[in-house]
Amino acid sequence: MAIASGKGGTGKTLVATNLAAVTEGAALVDLDVEEPNCYIFARASGEQAEQVFRRVPRVDARKCTLCGNCRKVCEFHAIAVLPKEVMVFDELCHGCGACSLLCPEEAIAEVDHLLGEVLRTQGGALDLTYGRLRVGEAAATPLIRRVKEAAPDRQAVVMDCPPGTACTAVASIKGADACVLVTEPTPFGMHDLRLALEVTRKLKVPAAVFINKDGLPGPDVDGFCRAHRVPVVGRLPLDRGIAEAYSRGGLIAGDPRFRDVFAGLRDWAFKGARR
Repeated sequence: MAIASGKGGTGKTLVATNLAAVTEGAALVDLDVEEPNCYIFARASGEQAEQVFRRVPRVDARKCTLCGNCRKVCEFHAIAVLPKEVMVFDELCHGCGACSLLCPEEAIAEVDHLLGEVLRTQGGALDLTYGRLRVGEAAATPLIRRVKEAAPDRQAVVMDCPPGTACTAVASIKGADACVLVTEPTPFGMHDLRLALEVTRKLKVPAAVFINKDGLPGPDVDGFCRAHRVPVVGRLPLDRGIAEAYSRGGLIAGDPRFRDVFAGLRDWAFKGARR
C-alpha cells in the first residue's frame, strides 16, 4: 500500500505511520530517501545499515582515443569529452552501462560508487525499513528500488512515498496494490491532487483519497472525488493536538478521537482495495 501526495506537507507521513501502527504485523517502508523522517516515529533502540552502491564508468586514458561514443550514448550528460581527456560526473550517472558496452577500444570499466544506505530499525514502535541517500547524489530512484527489495515480505506493507509526481514518486508507487493520496482542501493541494491522481491512473494503481486538515475553507475536494469516481477513505480535522503530537514524533492512532479513522483506512487498504 503506497501513501503518496502531490505536494509536501499534506500529512503523508502522519497517515503512513499511524496506518502502520494500527495494522497488526505491518511493515513500514520510508521511500522518501532524500528526506526520510519515519524513523522519528519508530522510536527504535537500534538500527542495522547496509551500504548501497551503483556502478559508474572509469576511463582508461591509455586506451581511450577520445572518439566521443561514450558521450553520445549517455542520456544523462554524465560524460564530457575534452580535447585531452574524458570526464565522468558520477552524481549524474545512472549506471546503465551503455558507455562501457559501446566503447570500441574497451577503455571503460565500471566501479562501485556509494549511493546511500538501507536501514532497518530494531526494538521500536514500528517495524521500519528506510533509505538514506548520500549527500550530493542526484539519482535517488536506484536506492528507492533497493529499499523496496529490502522490505520484509508481509501481508501488510505501508510505503511512505516521496511527495510530488517526479520520477522518485513514480518509482515508489509503481507496483503497489493500491495508493492513498493524502491531500488538503487548499488550492495547491487540489492542483497537485489532480497531478498525483493522473500518475496513479497511468501506472494502473487503484487510488483513493485521504483528506487532512478537513474543514479548511477551500476547494471542494469531496466534489472532485465524486466527479472522478475516487473514494474518500478517511479524513482528519485541522486540530492543534494533531500538530503537537506530530512535532513530538508521537502517534495519534491511539487517541479515541482518531482511532476509528485509521481503523477504517486499514480496512480499505488491506481488504477493500483488493476487491
